[in-house]
Amino acid sequence: NNSSAVQLNVSNTQVTVTGTLAATGDVITNYSDIRLKNVSGPILNALDKVAQIEPFYYTPNQRAVSMGADTEMRQRIGVSAQQLQEILPEAVCDAPVGEGYLTVQYERIVPLLIEAIKELKAEVDRLNKEKQE
Repeated sequence: NNSSAVQLNVSNTQVTVTGTLAATGDVITNYSDIRLKNVSGPILNALDKVAQIEPFYYTPNQRAVSMGADTEMRQRIGVSAQQLQEILPEAVCDAPVGEGYLTVQYERIVPLLIEAIKELKAEVDRLNKEKQE
C-alpha cells in the first residue's frame, strides 16, 4: 500500500498537465467497443495518405518553450498538425498550450497505418502471384 499515491477522478472535463505525465499502469483513452460505433465505411487510399505525411526531427522553438509546451531542448520526432489536418483531419485537435495552436492525436493515426500495411500486403501478394505464373 503506497500512502503517497494520489487518486484523481475527473468526469466530463479537461485535465491539463504541464511537463511529463508518467503512468506505471495502462493508459486507456476513448473507447474501441464496436457496439458504441456507427461505422461509416472503410479507410480508402490509406497508403497514398501515409505517403503524403512528412515526418521530421525537431527541437522546440523559443515560442514553445516560453508557452511551457516543451521545456526540454532535446531532439524529437513528429509531424506537422497543419499538414496532417489536410490528410487526416480526424487526428488533429486544438492544442492545450494556447488558442489557435493544433496538436496531433497520434493514436488516431494507427488505423490509417494498419490499412496502409494491408494495402501493401495485397500488392506484395499480387506481385508474388504474378511472379509464380
